[in-house]
Amino acid sequence: MLKLIYTPKALEDLQGIKAYVAKQFDEDRAKACVREITSTAKQLEAFPGAGLCLETLIEYPTDYHYLVVKLNYVFYRVEGDSVKIIRILNEKQDFLQILFGISSISEEGEEYWSD
Repeated sequence: MLKLIYTPKALEDLQGIKAYVAKQFDEDRAKACVREITSTAKQLEAFPGAGLCLETLIEYPTDYHYLVVKLNYVFYRVEGDSVKIIRILNEKQDFLQILFGISSISEEGEEYWSD
């Protein structure tokens, strides 16, 4: 079984999600949300291929995979004997900009990803 590792940025993302959900709803719902994200991510230890390959979605060369949990994307990659959780981003965030520093807006000004 692979070892699950969270990057510091992924841990910050979890804290941000928890704070946001607690502010919008309540602390119990925030804890449940984070618990669902982390328990889903934990399954990657046994099933690292469970996520979808990000490269097929964005046509940009990458070894990242992703899972969708509630309204969040869990971005990860397999590195040797571990699964590294890179970031956990809300569906409304521009993940192309955050992960790769590239814009999700075409030259014609049309957005590839809608909010």
